[in-house]
Amino acid sequence: MKVVLLDFNGTLFFDSGFHQEAWAEIYRELNPNKDDGPDGSFYCGPRNDVLIQMIAPWLSEQERQEVSRRKEALYRKICKENPHRVQLVDGAIEFLDELKERNVPFILASASIKDNIDFYFETFDLGRWFDKELCVYDDGTYKDKGEMHKEAARRLGVELPDCVVVEDSVSAITHAKENGAGCIVAIGNESAKEEIMNIGVNHYIKDFTEIKCEWFE
Repeated sequence: MKVVLLDFNGTLFFDSGFHQEAWAEIYRELNPNKDDGPDGSFYCGPRNDVLIQMIAPWLSEQERQEVSRRKEALYRKICKENPHRVQLVDGAIEFLDELKERNVPFILASASIKDNIDFYFETFDLGRWFDKELCVYDDGTYKDKGEMHKEAARRLGVELPDCVVVEDSVSAITHAKENGAGCIVAIGNESAKEEIMNIGVNHYIKDFTEIKCEWFE
C-alpha cells in the first residue's frame, strides 16, 4: 500500500473563494490607482511570496512577509465570518477514517503558513488524523510545492514514487508528475479537468466520495 500525501487548500477544504477575496483586498491596498486586478485563478497555486512579487515588485523581502501575514489574517477573518462554508470536502472525513483504519500512512503537505495550519487543526479537529509536528507547510524554506512533496515523503520514510499525491492546482500537480509521484489524484470541478488530465494524472475526482483506497495498492 502506498503512503498518501494530501494537500489541504482546494483539496480537503474548498476555500479558493476565501483566498481570492483576501487577495483582491490586498491587491487594492497595494495598487490603489488601478481599477481592476488579476482574475481570481491568478492566485491559485504559487506561494504567497511569488504572488506578492508579481503584484507589487517594488516591495522588499521584509515588506512581502508583512503583506503575506496580512493576507492570511484577512483570509482567516473571512473564513470565520462564513462558518456555514467552512467544512471539509464531501467524503473527506470518511476517507481519512478509512486510511486510519487500514493503517495507511498519510501526511499533510500544504503551502499554507503555520498560522493557517494552527487554524485548520483547531477548526476541523485535524488532530483526529494528522500529527501536526509531521505536517509540511510553508516555512519559507521550500522553493515550490514539489519540494514539499519530497519532504513529506522523507518524513514518512519513503521516496516519492511510493506515494499517492492528492492535489488540486495545476502547478502542484505538474511538480508531482515531474518528480515521479507513484500515483496522482487530482480534485476539482469540471472546468479544470481537461487541463489537469493533459498533465497526466491517474485519477480525477470532484470530491472524496469518488476516491477509492484500492487505487493505492
